[in-house]
Amino acid sequence: MIISSTTLTRVYDIRGTKLTCPMQNASLEESVRALSQTNPLFRHTKLYEEDGVVSGTELVFKLQLPPPKSKG
Repeated sequence: MIISSTTLTRVYDIRGTKLTCPMQNASLEESVRALSQTNPLFRHTKLYEEDGVVSGTELVFKLQLPPPKSKG
């Protein structure tokens, strides 16, 4: 019996645009904190480990963003 393992690549889905996590070995919290310094969309959402969905060799986290504000 041969057992093999595959490392999943952490990916963030921001409204259809996929962003590969630059800190694959860091925890999810550390990774999101680092990304929030350069991408403000990460400041307005909360991600949990159980939110990740396996898609092929990727672990995809979809950011649930608040709706855009409108004047009116």
